[in-house]
Amino acid sequence: MANWELVGELIVTNQWQSFPGEVVADTFRVITTIQNLDDWNKWKFKSSAYLRFYYPDGSASRNSYIKVIDIPTVYNLPVPNNLREQGYVIRTPQVIRASRYLPFTPEQNFAQWNFKIEALI
Repeated sequence: MANWELVGELIVTNQWQSFPGEVVADTFRVITTIQNLDDWNKWKFKSSAYLRFYYPDGSASRNSYIKVIDIPTVYNLPVPNNLREQGYVIRTPQVIRASRYLPFTPEQNFAQWNFKIEALI
């Protein structure tokens, strides 16, 4: 049985946001939760997210595209070998909204949803 540790939960926005905790894991579980189904299903713009990791040397990983789905999803996102060889294994997850309507659509026109990330320990 897998043991998951909460890294954090954020409302996805049009700006990069860092989760409150650093991680050393390579495997993560993402849970997305729509805040208002009427907004999502009727008139507000839907979105997805990009997840990336920010490293202590100031670099960031490639963006991983994350869809809003109603089941927890496991992602294997290892530290790149070149960074691991340099000793960089601690990183901070970051998230931003992904939508074809960016950047011209105001924040309030998007359906709101939460992005929860857990690390496999």
